[in-house]
Amino acid sequence: MKKILVFNVGSSSIKYSLFEDLDLKDSENFERLKTKEDYSRTVEKIFKKINGDGIDVIAHRVVHGGDLKKPSKINEETKKKIKEFSEFAPLHNPRQLMVIELCEKYKKPQYAVFDTMFFSEIPDAAKIYAIPKEITKKYEIQRYGFHGLSHEYVSRDLKGKTITCHLGSGSSISAILNKKPIDTTMGFTPSEGLIMGTRSGTIDPGIIFFLEKKGYNVQELLTEKSGLKGLTGFSDFRDILSRMNKNKNCRLAYDMLIYQITKIIGSYIAALNGLDNLIFTAKIGENVQKLREDVCRHLSFFGVEMDREKNKLSSEIISSKKSRVKVFVRKTNEEKMAVEKVLKIL
Repeated sequence: MKKILVFNVGSSSIKYSLFEDLDLKDSENFERLKTKEDYSRTVEKIFKKINGDGIDVIAHRVVHGGDLKKPSKINEETKKKIKEFSEFAPLHNPRQLMVIELCEKYKKPQYAVFDTMFFSEIPDAAKIYAIPKEITKKYEIQRYGFHGLSHEYVSRDLKGKTITCHLGSGSSISAILNKKPIDTTMGFTPSEGLIMGTRSGTIDPGIIFFLEKKGYNVQELLTEKSGLKGLTGFSDFRDILSRMNKNKNCRLAYDMLIYQITKIIGSYIAALNGLDNLIFTAKIGENVQKLREDVCRHLSFFGVEMDREKNKLSSEIISSKKSRVKVFVRKTNEEKMAVEKVLKIL
């Protein structure tokens, strides 16, 4: 039996999960971390709490793995790759690399499991951007996709045509055909696609050129000050929900998000040539009944029919028996998915 400690490190948080093989034994989330000292103290606290001497393996969820298609034992080369792709996942990779290095003093084997792995073989028609090929090749520019551990975990037992909606502070939607992804909304970086907590999502690149000429730090603006925060002043979706009946900016942000989700689902139904399963997951997808109801109302043309009582209870299946499409609410588990990947290698 292997004791595996999993770190899921965010831009201001560390969630750890302790597994014995696939059995979860302990888990805790530490938030509002700002400095390296905060992260260092938290890692020490975790190892003290769980008696780190008995750990066999440490696994890290890493957002951007570039061209790495499977879990990798962490060595200097792996760390170099994680650092190289930090430029394209600036809110996550640097923090994840920092925690990897903080764990080195405990002398345990460490593995990185990448959010990009699930999408490594999406078709070229969805993967390639229409820019000069020599530039694409030189800088490895392509659609990488993110939240892969989540999209894979919630869809892996479903055959046929599936759309997964991972909706949280970061959000992405994926089209999956017979368990293999064919497209996803996040691209070269986790900034493409839907409006998110602080990220703009997809915008006209002309806006970037314009704002650069005006002297703005566009990367900071679009990744840390835009999205729901830019529209309303609030990055937490709960703040928007509680104010949208009185605050027109919160109402607009909500309407824009519903519109974008339904537009993407519609395009993916076309790409899949139909739909068998629709899945809502992550904090917003799992907990906001109104959002699920409003999205599904737009899909009635395709025979999506919701059972309102089941939706209120956030049951696993919230579609009615008459619905042509099965609609699921599924709790994601990126940490368990990471453990499964590492155990396969071990």
